[in-house]
Amino acid sequence: MNYMQLQNICRMSQTDLKKYVRLKLKKRYSEVVSGDGYVFAKGTFPVLLVAHLDTVHKELPKRIVFNGNKMSSPQGIGGDDRCGIYAILQLMYKHDCSILFCEDEEIGCVGTRKFIDTELASTLEFNYIIELDRKGKTDAVFYECDNPEFEEFITKEYFKTSYGTLSDISYLAPELGCAAVNLSCGYYNAHTVNEYIMTDELDKTIEQVDRLLARTTDDDKFEYIESEYGWYDWYGYGNPSKNDYSTSLYYIMYLGKDGSYKDYEIYASTVEEAVGTFLMDYPHRCFADLEVYRVDDDGVYEWMQ
Repeated sequence: MNYMQLQNICRMSQTDLKKYVRLKLKKRYSEVVSGDGYVFAKGTFPVLLVAHLDTVHKELPKRIVFNGNKMSSPQGIGGDDRCGIYAILQLMYKHDCSILFCEDEEIGCVGTRKFIDTELASTLEFNYIIELDRKGKTDAVFYECDNPEFEEFITKEYFKTSYGTLSDISYLAPELGCAAVNLSCGYYNAHTVNEYIMTDELDKTIEQVDRLLARTTDDDKFEYIESEYGWYDWYGYGNPSKNDYSTSLYYIMYLGKDGSYKDYEIYASTVEEAVGTFLMDYPHRCFADLEVYRVDDDGVYEWMQ
């Protein structure tokens, strides 16, 4: 673990981090394109690695605290998705994958949608896509990509199938026509100032993705197959329009095991996405027991449920 590099990545603004990764990529790749909303490097290995440059935190980390393998900051450490940025910068020296770093994922995958509208994106072809933008240790999230062979390929050794709502590959995979997965990279309590990174788990993800890429052959090419039922349909919410890109702060209250009320904050495009993400983090909770509020720009709470 290069602790200094990880700390520096966490401390940078999105603008500074975009400059930083562009310089890093130019030292490794001959073809690097920095456009509005993204930085892309073209590799020779037919796999695309993806992470996003922004975080939800209003302040950059001023003080970083270590407690064993646990890394945090009173301002919010920004592991979502600085862990993914760090991991890819390590992996690029092991495998000549193409790399895509996107801006503004947290407010509706804005950078990704700008990228897929470029002429460059229309020329690309990959065997599959790996995004590193998932909480936890071993999760493999496929969203609406329903390719059983790809799922088996990814979960063969270490990662385990899990479920999520939305990330950059939700747009990239169907547009590029290849299967994609979002893998855990060791952060927890995303979108809160209590967020933390388990550095040993981040290192383990890098090791396991290295192993996954090492066993990938030219025959391991997986197409994007859209699921008949979206994640929202499975939970009875209906499938919200993918054209709704506005993002709001949602505040969810629930009763803790100690009998006191707990709170959960998340930025989401819809109330369904906010609740869905909460239920993924707390699967033992019941939707009917939640109090859900949307917070407007003036800080006014609007009761939703």
